[in-house]
Amino acid sequence: MNVSTSSLAGAITWARIEDDFFVGSRDGEFLGFIDIEESGKYVVCNQFSRPVGQYSELDSAMAALSDASLAALEQTGVA
Repeated sequence: MNVSTSSLAGAITWARIEDDFFVGSRDGEFLGFIDIEESGKYVVCNQFSRPVGQYSELDSAMAALSDASLAALEQTGVA
């Protein structure tokens, strides 16, 4: 398993669970996942396994999950 971390507080930590599956978390809290379809598209789902979207690039998929998690925090009044 490969893990990518950042020294910035509140940054997303990405864990590559398998070649085609990534999990994002922030401060130990699960944010969602990215799965790669056979077509090569990156499918993003939030912490409730609800689809966020499909992307051609991993960076775009990761950014989408980050944006979705921030939106969820704003809706709950945490952010």
